[in-house]
Amino acid sequence: MTEKVTLVRRDNLPMPLILLVSPEDLADWYAQQLLGTLERGERVLSISCFDTAKTMGVDMGRAARAVLKAVTDVLYDHPEAESLTIFCGDDASYRAYSFYWNMLYAESKPNHGD
Repeated sequence: MTEKVTLVRRDNLPMPLILLVSPEDLADWYAQQLLGTLERGERVLSISCFDTAKTMGVDMGRAARAVLKAVTDVLYDHPEAESLTIFCGDDASYRAYSFYWNMLYAESKPNHGD
């Protein structure tokens, strides 16, 4: 399942106009978006993440952990999903999502050097 996930840093992503108050609310929102996409028959999934500390006042680490758990739960429950790309619209979100993905979910850990 984890081999289906790719994290990508991409500029100029449109930021969703949502107002959520907790990492759990954000995670649920992303999960619902993925479930809706699957219900429409699409199998190649994506989400776009941004610096929640700046946009919502929500800690990036907490947000990344909650969102990653929610989206991996969707993938485990829906093996018909072919892939999930997590687009990160800024450096802060890319660092946080990459860090927690590598720590908690990646099958092989990146080499950090000595």
